[in-house]
Amino acid sequence: MRALLFKAPGEPLALETIPDPEPGEGEVVIRVARCGVCGTDVHATSGHGFPMAPDSQLGHEYGGEVVAVGKGVDRFAVGDRLAAMTVVGCGHCDGCKTGIDLLCTNQFVGYAHGLAEYARVNARGATKLPATMSLADSALVEPMSVGGRAVRLANPDKDSKVVIIGPGPIGLSVLFWLQQRGVSNIVMLASSGRRKPLSDKMGGNQFVIESDTAKEEIHAILGGAPDIVFEAAGVPGVLGRAIDLVRGQGLIVGLGFCLVPDQIVPGMAMIKDVTIRWSTIFTRDDFAASADAIDRDSVLAQAMVTDIVGMDQGVTAFEEFRKGQGSSGKLQIDPWG
Repeated sequence: MRALLFKAPGEPLALETIPDPEPGEGEVVIRVARCGVCGTDVHATSGHGFPMAPDSQLGHEYGGEVVAVGKGVDRFAVGDRLAAMTVVGCGHCDGCKTGIDLLCTNQFVGYAHGLAEYARVNARGATKLPATMSLADSALVEPMSVGGRAVRLANPDKDSKVVIIGPGPIGLSVLFWLQQRGVSNIVMLASSGRRKPLSDKMGGNQFVIESDTAKEEIHAILGGAPDIVFEAAGVPGVLGRAIDLVRGQGLIVGLGFCLVPDQIVPGMAMIKDVTIRWSTIFTRDDFAASADAIDRDSVLAQAMVTDIVGMDQGVTAFEEFRKGQGSSGKLQIDPWG
């Protein structure tokens, strides 16, 4: 099969032919329908954060159709359609009991192999897609689940005043889920107007560009300071900005994947009696709920996707994404396109 492989930090991916995967015990193999490219892919392949070995596969936002079933799998059969969780824990340790496989205290297994024509998937970590859901939407389940868990933890009511900092795919997934809950008093705060058309398309009509007067603009739109601020930018200084914006005793949910040191003034958060809550990935229930929500509101969910390319164009598209030269929304690779 063909796959996009990591070679070295900062270098372009390589499109190569490698052996087709075989399902191990508890696994299935799927024909990948779509795979999304994420900012964490850029971090990993640029030498930031966790190191990758040469010739590693990547791609953690994907789904497809089952073409082979391994020993001990009874949840899936050939022809089933699924979305894949790409971190699967042991299932019985204290970390796994939280519902977040990434917190497994034994050894979780990674299945980030979606930038390929076929991929091995752990059956225990996969979600069968609703019968009416398009396979093309399967790659949206993972990023939507990130925003879904964050909104679930924040638990806003319909009258909540909300700011989302960062209109990238994760910020847009938060916007999607807020709308599912009927929350409408939302401001998207951005460093530039580049993603405004995309935010507008997904219902984020109140869009403010960061400036010396942005705080006053936000308060005027919302009718006061926000009850909840979702930090989805992942760059230094944004957490401090969230503390500055949120109301006294308000909530900040950290989603941005920042891998460099940042500074805040703890006393400012303490004076305002602010709660800062981080949210990492999602649970299986969040993952299944995401598939159902995308199926219910597929047009809104699909608005996030702005670029779909085939494997032959994947290397160039990935490099444009790395350099910030691509489109403003979600890039997806169609291995068969």
